[in-house]
Amino acid sequence: MNHYDYAHNLARSLKESEEYQAMLKAKEQLEADPKNKEMLLEFRKFQWEMQKSQALQVEIDEVTKCRMAQLGDLVGANSAIQDYLMAEYRFGQVMMDIQKILSDSLAEWFKIAAESVIGEEETPQQ
Repeated sequence: MNHYDYAHNLARSLKESEEYQAMLKAKEQLEADPKNKEMLLEFRKFQWEMQKSQALQVEIDEVTKCRMAQLGDLVGANSAIQDYLMAEYRFGQVMMDIQKILSDSLAEWFKIAAESVIGEEETPQQ
């Protein structure tokens, strides 16, 4: 079997996984009430704006902080949103684990790639 076949098998396995199926089911339940989806999107929008402000070292005004806290409380109390976020987190963890396995096993390739971009003399020592 060649590496493309393995990749297709991995993709199929992920789509059939308990974590992915649970995420799809939770997404379906979340979207059954459009208000839930809208609330989650608004919460994520505020999260993104706050993270962006922090990264740029821009002060976050009190109104935004208060609105984010309110949305956080609403999201935390909403079981459909919480179920979706937990399912999304669990599947994301699977994806990160697989990425780590691939990255660790191909560390030499990443080192070679880094050397070709920044030059061998500047490559950090491990």
